[in-house]
Amino acid sequence: PDYTGGVQNTITFFKNFVANINIDYQVGGKFFSLSDMWGAYSGLTARTAVLNDKGNPIRDDVADGGGVHVFGVDETTGKDVDMYVNAKDYFSGMVSRNVFNDFIYDLTFVKLRELSIGYKLPVDKMGLSKFLNNATFSITARNPWLIYAKTKDFDPSEITSIYGEDGQYPGTRSFGFNLKLGF
Repeated sequence: PDYTGGVQNTITFFKNFVANINIDYQVGGKFFSLSDMWGAYSGLTARTAVLNDKGNPIRDDVADGGGVHVFGVDETTGKDVDMYVNAKDYFSGMVSRNVFNDFIYDLTFVKLRELSIGYKLPVDKMGLSKFLNNATFSITARNPWLIYAKTKDFDPSEITSIYGEDGQYPGTRSFGFNLKLGF
């Protein structure tokens, strides 16, 4: 990545309320998506169920107006290529020919990692100051919001392997509460 960072802040408002915010980000970097590659190969991803430039489903036979529009230059002959091919042949051919560019994505993201809102309990007024110096009750959310990502099907902040996403479980969110007691 070009750079990574984060912001963490604690804000006290209305005297006894506390908000903790933790945001992290990354700009740049690339990753390879094995899940997307096999999903396209098997016809299970959204990219395999779109309309072509004729307005027909790419999964339909080429003879019926379907197929994927392929254009470019044939590397063996050097001649221009402009034709439609069956979607199954196109996507399975990408894998068998080791064409992986379509499965490389940008790792840029901004994510709200943690948000908690708490209330400092008035231990003096509650008659608990003999036992407690302070007490705070808070509601907490971890990984509640992927604010921005250049990818649309993956949470790039959850990439765990060295080279990319390789079928790991999706990221998790958790919500809970805390009771912090100071003696």
